[in-house]
Amino acid sequence: MIRCLIVDDEPLARRVIENYIARLPSLELMHQCANAIEAAAYLHTHPVDVMFLDIKMPEMTGLDFLKTLTHPPQVIMTTAYSEYALEGYDYSVTDYLLKPIAFDRFLKAVNKIRFLESNTETIDESLNETFILLREDKIEHQVQLSKIQYIEGCGNFVRIFTVGQEIIVSETMTHMQSRLPDDQFIRVHKSFIVSLVHINQIEGNIIRMSDKTIPIGRTYKIHLESILQKYRAKSP
Repeated sequence: MIRCLIVDDEPLARRVIENYIARLPSLELMHQCANAIEAAAYLHTHPVDVMFLDIKMPEMTGLDFLKTLTHPPQVIMTTAYSEYALEGYDYSVTDYLLKPIAFDRFLKAVNKIRFLESNTETIDESLNETFILLREDKIEHQVQLSKIQYIEGCGNFVRIFTVGQEIIVSETMTHMQSRLPDDQFIRVHKSFIVSLVHINQIEGNIIRMSDKTIPIGRTYKIHLESILQKYRAKSP
């Protein structure tokens, strides 16, 4: 678990990072501080692994605060002012995030944390075990893998059907399949990928999933049968 500290005088900015941290199972938010003075007091008695540090704050800037730390944690700078980026890198910060911070950019910064070098899994891997990010036009959807029922290909687009939602994404079926864990999802037709946990019945060349009937392609049936055989072997 990577212990995190947020230092930012803006409540909304702290809330954004707090929500992003909550999305990643490998991160744990230990504390939030509104200024460098509070952060110095907290770090004196509470070690953390990474600090999300705003640059422009009252009383003491983030860079000035960083100069006072003898053994700082990994630091990811956050600010709305891009002109401070170069100076921030002079202090060997891990990354520099420009506000407003997008989640994919936050994730990229977190993956740079040197603390992860000793771990067998990266944040991306932890993330992919739980949910996937799907971009529909200008909207970024965070979708739990467990809620995806099936995916239907339509040329260079795919339709993702979840419990209570349909999302259309500009991707090919091949690329979408590569983004999904193959122990949870299987391609059963050139136009369909299904979630194994949402299959209700299989009869001949037909899969029934709640109110949807999905065909099994001839070239995919052997692979599907081999997957099902593994589950039959586990049954008592």
